[in-house]
Parts: sequence; structure tokens; C-alpha cells
Amino acid sequence: MPPAPKTYWFHFKYWGAIIPIAIIASFLYKTILILGIFNEIRDFNTESCEKITGSKDFMNCEDIILSDEPGVIYASCDPVRSYYNDIMGVNKLAPGQPVENGAIWKVDYNQQPADLKKLDMSPLQDYHPLGISLYVDPVSGKKTLLTINLPHNESPSVEIFTVQQDELVHKRTIRHPELYSPNSIHILQDDRFRSQDGTPSFFFSNDHYYSSPLLKQAETFLFPKTNVMFYNARTDQTQKVIDRLAFSNGVAGTDDVLFVSETSAGKVRQYKIIRKTDERGLPYVSLDFEHETRVNGSPDNLHYYPEKEILAIATHPKPIEFYKLIAAPDINKAPKSPSEIDIWDISTGETRMILQDDGSLYGTSSTGIIDIKRSKLIVSGVYEEGVLVCDL
Repeated sequence: MPPAPKTYWFHFKYWGAIIPIAIIASFLYKTILILGIFNEIRDFNTESCEKITGSKDFMNCEDIILSDEPGVIYASCDPVRSYYNDIMGVNKLAPGQPVENGAIWKVDYNQQPADLKKLDMSPLQDYHPLGISLYVDPVSGKKTLLTINLPHNESPSVEIFTVQQDELVHKRTIRHPELYSPNSIHILQDDRFRSQDGTPSFFFSNDHYYSSPLLKQAETFLFPKTNVMFYNARTDQTQKVIDRLAFSNGVAGTDDVLFVSETSAGKVRQYKIIRKTDERGLPYVSLDFEHETRVNGSPDNLHYYPEKEILAIATHPKPIEFYKLIAAPDINKAPKSPSEIDIWDISTGETRMILQDDGSLYGTSSTGIIDIKRSKLIVSGVYEEGVLVCDL
């Protein structure tokens, strides 16, 4: 009598169980990684840091940028984000609760105490800024500020201002069907890409695909459906340049390189920007993927310094604590989630941490910028008061 055939664990009759188990295990592993459940947080390089605060509406500053003026930054702040975060599908506003506008703040952190100015936004009645980008004309010195706006009662927009001393002069509003969930913005400085009225072309990220609050929350963890778009000011049209990203967030770079953070994938991608002209003489762009790096958590906004070939990455090192904060009944009374700033050295490929805080000093880091001339690191927090200034 022949021996009974051996039964192997990978026999096809077990595949009905093995495949679902493998899928579930992969999902759980990625979820644990994304949420940073086992990430250890310790204070690092916070000894020299000073928290700069002001009036109660100088808070929830999601993005900051350096001015060409020494020791000056612009901050994009929105106090109502504590109760209404359209990005994450959260609305805790009570019926009839007054909603104040957000604003752009000018901060001179070289002064003692720091000089804080809330810039007049009176022409805009439903203004809730997020990502911002600044262009300084190398010849005239004229400053143009572009901001993402997430109004509560209209579709999202990009608002364009001219900076005049301590005033913002509103020039134009851009709306487009493909500008449906914008987060971050990067201006292309090439004059060939400017419209006749001087409006620059720009890249922007759409951080979610779905508009339903429930689907937005599911998409954050499950569906890589977001993208990066290019708005061509010459044609007033948009072009999808990157697709199927897991929560596309910060965008930064130069005219030749673009960096994009994938918040739900824990990584930052680098692309080469190729600028071309079509047969009609109109400029357009294409992107080639080059490199990527991983961070210890969820990356947020980015800032690139081509003279040093380094990218500053604001990171949420314990994303599970960040999401718990967003879901808290009263964010202003809940413990802040940790902060981290990382540096990606493009020339060596190395990524290293330069700041970490458990949230007790300054939490919810969404942007980190470096004042190279003054050896300063400035950090903003999407759910924090003021900004943090540290020595490097």
C-alpha cells in the first residue's frame, strides 16, 4: 500500500485561510507603523527653544515661511481649526457658534519681545488659511504671497496677495474643479509660466479625494487616492502630475526639484521638474521620480534649502496621539501630541532628527523652517499657541 501523500502547510487547500491572514497581517503592520504606536518619544535639542505667544488668536499656525527681511516670518493661523478641521472631516462647531476668520501674521522673532502683527484680511469674509508660499522678485523686490484658503461656505481657493510693508493687498482668487482639497503650495518662479497680470504658476497637493467626513477619515488610513496638481497660470488650467499618494501633504522645492510628503505612508518623495514648451509656445511641466526617504512618523509640511541641499521635514512622531487629539471633545484642554523636525540631506541621502518634544513644551509640529544665516529653527503647530524658536 503506497504511503499517504504528505500534506504541506502551503498546500492550495489552505490558501483560503493563508491569503486573508496575510492581507490582515500586512494591514495591521502598516497601521501600527503609520500610527507610530511603539515609537518612543524623548525631548531632544529643546534646551535653547523659546515659545513665542501673543493674543489668543495667534494660534493653530499650520504653515510658516521666511521673509526676505532679517528675522521675519509669515504665519498662516486659524483659531477655529480647534473646532472645525475640514481636512480630517471634523466639525465640533455648535449651531450658531460665531466663526472668526483666520489670518496671516508677520512675526519678527529677532525683537525682544518678538514683534507680532496680524495683517489685515478685511476684503475676505470667509478666510481660513492653510499652506502658504512667498515669491520675491529678484529685480524689483516685489513680494507675492499665495495662500490656500479653506472657506466654510464656498469651495477651496488660492488667494493671491501683494505684500506692502505690513499690509496684504488682495489681488486675485483662483478656484478650479481640481482644486478640491488643497493643502500645500509651491510657486514656480520661471517667468515663462506667469500670466499677463503676473500670477505665477504653482504646484499644490490635494490631501483627500473624498468630500464625505466619514470617507475622509477612512481614506486617511486605507486609500492612496490623493494627488499633486500643477496650476498653469498661462492657460488657467490644471494638470495632474502625481497620483495615488497616501495623504499627499507638504510640497516644496525649486524650479528644478519638487518634494512631496505622504503623511499616511511615512515618507517623502523627490521628483525632478522638467519644464517644456509645446508647439503653441505654451510652457508645461512633467515630473520624474528620483528618490524617497522614510521618517519616524507622519510627515507634514516641507521646506527646501538648495544652497545646503537639505529638506526640513515637520513630522508627527506619534500619529496615534495626534489623531486622538483631533478627536478630543475640547482640543484646547487635551494633551498636545509630540513634535519632531527632521532633516533630509539630499547629497548623502541621510535623514536625521534635529528636534523632538513630547508635546509639553510645543506640540503638533506641522512646519519647521531654518533661518540659516542666524542658525535658528522655527516651528509651528497646527493645534498650538504661537511658534517655537530654537538655536541650532
